[in-house]
Amino acid sequence: MIQIMKRNKLLSMALVFLSALQCAAQNDSTTSSFSLSRCIEYALEHNIVVRQSDLNTDISLVTTNQLRTSRFPSVEASARQNFSWNDVQSATTGNWAYEGNASTSLGVNASMNLFNGLKTTKAIEQAEIDYKAGQFDTEAQRENIALQVLGAYTQVLYSAEQVENAKRQVELTRSQLNLAAERLSIGTIARADYLQVESQFATEELTLTTARNQLATNRITLMQLMEYPINDNFTIVTPDMSSVQPPLASPEASDVYARALEVKPEIKSAALKTKAAGMEIDLAKADALPSLSLDAGLSTNYTDNVQQLNFSSQLEHNLSPTLGLTLSVPIFSRGQIKSQVATARIRSEITKLDGQTTHNQLRKNIENACLDVTASSAEFQSAGQQYNAANASYEVASERFSNGLINTVDFLVQKTSLISAESARLQARYNLIYSLKALDFYSGKSITF
Repeated sequence: MIQIMKRNKLLSMALVFLSALQCAAQNDSTTSSFSLSRCIEYALEHNIVVRQSDLNTDISLVTTNQLRTSRFPSVEASARQNFSWNDVQSATTGNWAYEGNASTSLGVNASMNLFNGLKTTKAIEQAEIDYKAGQFDTEAQRENIALQVLGAYTQVLYSAEQVENAKRQVELTRSQLNLAAERLSIGTIARADYLQVESQFATEELTLTTARNQLATNRITLMQLMEYPINDNFTIVTPDMSSVQPPLASPEASDVYARALEVKPEIKSAALKTKAAGMEIDLAKADALPSLSLDAGLSTNYTDNVQQLNFSSQLEHNLSPTLGLTLSVPIFSRGQIKSQVATARIRSEITKLDGQTTHNQLRKNIENACLDVTASSAEFQSAGQQYNAANASYEVASERFSNGLINTVDFLVQKTSLISAESARLQARYNLIYSLKALDFYSGKSITF
């Protein structure tokens, strides 16, 4: 009994240990940092719109396959067992009585469309085009999701660096506050000067809190965009951005647009949809052409009224094959075909306009992206110059403040200028990073750091 209890105790401890290992492994996989490519991959796998688009594409494929098989003959078999009763007068007794009989009918029928104005062929071709257009639509949605993830990812990086900058400023001001407290204690500065430094310290702590809150908000935005469950341990990889520089020449929107016309899936989809809409006119016209169909059948039957032949003999002797051709010629459709053709033409024009809208929107997006690159490049250079000047001025002011050569107000003015310049430089850098990546996106390049 004691051995059994010991064995059960060891087994329980082993199960607890294995569970702990499993939880630790899950936590490691959950808390591992996400790179940009991993964020995009996760978002594409879990985004509902993309998954719905994939399913709609699957439906298009099923429709296409069904149209292809419609060229083959349709074959069906039938069987019927019938029972009937009749009131019959007996020839010997003259009495009336119900007599029943049974009959069996068997048949196989086949039909095939020989010609319908090439409507089936055109419908198959149109379905194949719609299927390819659906694939490009899905690809376009995936690219848009990737671009959105890029924007959210960049915002998290920007917010994280804002937090680090705010931390550094708080630590610097903490040191300056301690220095001011020492000077106040020995009477070298007035209490008003100390309170100004203390106020600056409180302001920078508030700035740090605001930056942390913004980082948390941007992290949640990224996780929600990825359809990732909210997790406090979610982190992203911080790539090396030190080598980011503005392009040597401003990008030409016309060159980027010409490249985009060759690679962007929404443009390919629009072209296919325009072609499919044009085929709708031919399909409508096909209804005005004659159609020819072939049908064949084989039937037989059995009845118990014929007692001279058994079941199998009757089925053999009652075999009845049939073969027929049906020619249908439309003569007057009360204007229905004409209306269908007119409607198809109108829809074709609407589809062309939709395609033109897609082209125009892409061109506008590229023009804005090129403008953003040019503007952010100039902003990045100006912000860098401003930061260098503000930093040099601050270093001089900090040294003079430490030596008691300038008052608190003058020093805090220089420090505030440095903080503003550093924030402007940081924002300009990430604006440049995003605008360059967005331009790569419209050029058909993969989104990555």
